[in-house]
Amino acid sequence: MENELIILNSKEEFIEKTSQEISFVLDNSIKKHNQANLLLSGGSTPGPVYKKLSEAYSSLDKVNIGLVDERYVAQTSDYSNELLLKNCFGENANISGMVHNLEKKENNMHILNNAYGPFIKRTDLLILGMGGDGHIASIFPEDEGSNLAIIDDRPFLFTTAPSNPKIRITCSLNFILNSNNIFLFITGDAKLNILRNNTLKLPIHKLLQNKKSKKIKIFYTK
Repeated sequence: MENELIILNSKEEFIEKTSQEISFVLDNSIKKHNQANLLLSGGSTPGPVYKKLSEAYSSLDKVNIGLVDERYVAQTSDYSNELLLKNCFGENANISGMVHNLEKKENNMHILNNAYGPFIKRTDLLILGMGGDGHIASIFPEDEGSNLAIIDDRPFLFTTAPSNPKIRITCSLNFILNSNNIFLFITGDAKLNILRNNTLKLPIHKLLQNKKSKKIKIFYTK
C-alpha cells in the first residue's frame, strides 16, 4: 500500500488540516470504543496542532494521551515532552508520561509498561516527526540502543541521542507499526529529500519499508 503525501502550502493550512485529520480518527475510535488512545511526539512543529486540538476538539476528555518518546529528565524540565503536552492541552487532560523513576532505569521501564497498558493493547493514532538526521521518535542513526529498538519486540527501550539530554526512552519500531493509524509530520525541503532517499537506510526508511501493509499519512509543509 502506497503512503499518502499531503502537501500543505502554509503553516496555517498545516495546523488546520492535521487537526482535522486527527479529530476524524479520534471521533471514529470514540464511536467504536467510547474512548481513544493517542500517542504524540514532541517538538515545535506539532505544538501548535496540539493547541488547536485543545481548543477545538470537544471530546478530549475521552482521549488517553501518551508519548512516542521522551528525554529521561524530570517532568518539570524544559526538555520534557510531557511538560510540552501539559502546556498545550492543560493539566486536566488525560496525559501519561514516560518518566517515573530517574534513579533506576529498570524500575522506570516496569512502571512505564504498566502505565502504557492501554496503548500496548490498542493505539488508535500515533504521530511522528522526523529529525534532520532521519531519526524518528528517539530512534537515531548509528546508535546501539536505537538499532535494538528497530528489531526488538519490546514496546519501549532506552536509546542515546547525539545531543543533550542524551538518555532517551522510545517506543520501538515494532510498537510504532502496531498503531492503527500513523501520521508523519515533515517540514522543509531538506527533510523531504531525506525521506525520499531510501538509499540512506536511516530510521525513517526502516519505518516506511516495514509498515506492515498499512498506509502512513505524511503531512508536509515548507
